[in-house]
Amino acid sequence: MPMLRNILLCVFGPVISRVQHVNEPPSARAMKLPAANIAPARHEQRTLAALLCVLHLVIWWDYGSGTSRSLMLAHIGLFLLWQPIFSHQFRLSWRALVAFTVVALAFVSALSWLILGFWLLILIGLVGGRVNLPRRQRYAYLIALVHLVLEFLIGWVPRMFAMDAPTSDFMELFRFGLFVPPLIVFFIRSGPRPDPTPGLPTVDFLYGMTMSMLSLVVALGSLVSTFAAATPYPVALVQSVMAIALFLLSVAWLWGPMAGFSGFGQLWERYVQNAGTPFERWLDDLQGAARDATSAEQFLDLALARLLSLPWIVGLDWRVGERSGVLGQITSGNIFRTRSGEFRIIIYSQRRLGAALMLHARLLTQLIGHFYGAKQAEIEFARQAQLRAIYETGARMTHDIKNLLQALRAITSAVEHSDEHNAEATTVLLQRQLPLITQRLQLSLDKLQAPAAASAATATPMQAADTWWQTLVTRNAGQDIKFVAQLEHDRSIPVELFDTVAENLIENARFKRQTQTGIRITVRLHVSEQHTTLQVSDDGTQIAEEIKRGLFCGPVESASGHGIGLYQAARLAQGMGYQLRLVEGEGRVVFELRSDFDQLETLSAADGSTRQAY
Repeated sequence: MPMLRNILLCVFGPVISRVQHVNEPPSARAMKLPAANIAPARHEQRTLAALLCVLHLVIWWDYGSGTSRSLMLAHIGLFLLWQPIFSHQFRLSWRALVAFTVVALAFVSALSWLILGFWLLILIGLVGGRVNLPRRQRYAYLIALVHLVLEFLIGWVPRMFAMDAPTSDFMELFRFGLFVPPLIVFFIRSGPRPDPTPGLPTVDFLYGMTMSMLSLVVALGSLVSTFAAATPYPVALVQSVMAIALFLLSVAWLWGPMAGFSGFGQLWERYVQNAGTPFERWLDDLQGAARDATSAEQFLDLALARLLSLPWIVGLDWRVGERSGVLGQITSGNIFRTRSGEFRIIIYSQRRLGAALMLHARLLTQLIGHFYGAKQAEIEFARQAQLRAIYETGARMTHDIKNLLQALRAITSAVEHSDEHNAEATTVLLQRQLPLITQRLQLSLDKLQAPAAASAATATPMQAADTWWQTLVTRNAGQDIKFVAQLEHDRSIPVELFDTVAENLIENARFKRQTQTGIRITVRLHVSEQHTTLQVSDDGTQIAEEIKRGLFCGPVESASGHGIGLYQAARLAQGMGYQLRLVEGEGRVVFELRSDFDQLETLSAADGSTRQAY
């Protein structure tokens, strides 16, 4: 009894000091906190080495005697100091201490080979599950794992099943040789170890269970070979280890893809994905529902109906935004909650869902949420495209009407300033322009009523280049604009395109003149056998870079209109085989409409001998 009392004091002394530390007043606790927290994590490997040595003595020296039971009690105390399950700052209450003491004494009193084997398997699992460690500590735990497995297979199995003991030399080798692994663990320098991440377990129970089951399988295979084939146990043990090693090597070899075989790893992943329903069929169903549905709400109804048709789902309770609903039976107690964005759903199943089926259910519902969001985005995109088409059509009609109004103003101005000397020219101008204006107005009205039909059915009106040029000059007479023409070839041009481009560019240049007085505006037309070029230039300020980058790509900021005129003119030119571009010269801003895309020289500012000035 005195020896047992001393062992109890040695083993449970640190635990009792912790319990006393909890029950002390706060002032005393603050003073004794550093002494009570002698962090066992710093000596974790040494504690583990001592634990293994004591366990070795229990198994190999006078097992079942009072000495071995006392050593087993010391082993339990060392295990309490080493254990990796609870934090070392965990404080035991008196009630927990009493319960632990009673369990430890009962364990030691009822100690048998069966209980010891069960305890060895637990230790193998705890040591084998320590994978989240630095390299040196991982090596130390690997050595400790080898030691425990040898204790289980060589020290415990033969004694548990009362098999014929191997030769004395063989047993003596392990009796003293198994002290070497704990000594190596004791002297391996662990170094500083970072604190474990909160919420991250220090023991991987899957790894630990695998190591325990693997040790048990080796032991059972050796026993079967020993009793069934009368093979000596050491030989049977080697055979079992080799057979399991060959099996693991084969599985590892077949796990990866090779020679056209997808590998067991991909088969396992496909199984996890297809738990409950084939994944490819589910994707096809969702794609079909998205194709058939005309709205996001209709798609959601179809997708939820398909989800409810799965055999392991009996009911659904869902909510998305302001909408919610219930499908099937929701009386089952087996529920699983998941969400994807604003889509929330509760799945009621026939049985409790396992980890793989939970992962699969979350994947299926996330796909529904993503398809639902994509359907909403598709509908919103179609609505925005429709509004943009309406806006562009209205803006273009506005510019067409603006150009027509400008032409009417020019004609009106010509009529107002006419006299007897140019009355005949004015009459010719009216006879020539009024039918064209009427035709352009009718074309704009047709496009407004049915854009696609009008563009397909209405032919683009053509006119001789010299006739159109004379009309343009007459229309803009008295505007202080210089007109220069070089007509080398008799060619017809699309009236709508050239009127739209010329009127837009001339109007923009005149608006610039309102803020920058003294600007000279020049309009040039060059018609040759290879190309037709119309230029409108001014010597005002250059165009800003941010406006220049999006000039012909979309609407731009404009102080005199919608900023869409040049964009519409560029699109019209592109549809008719022309190109509208900006050509900046020295001190000039030049817009150019060309009938081809070749790099030709820009018209010179000086008037040539073949040019006609009006």
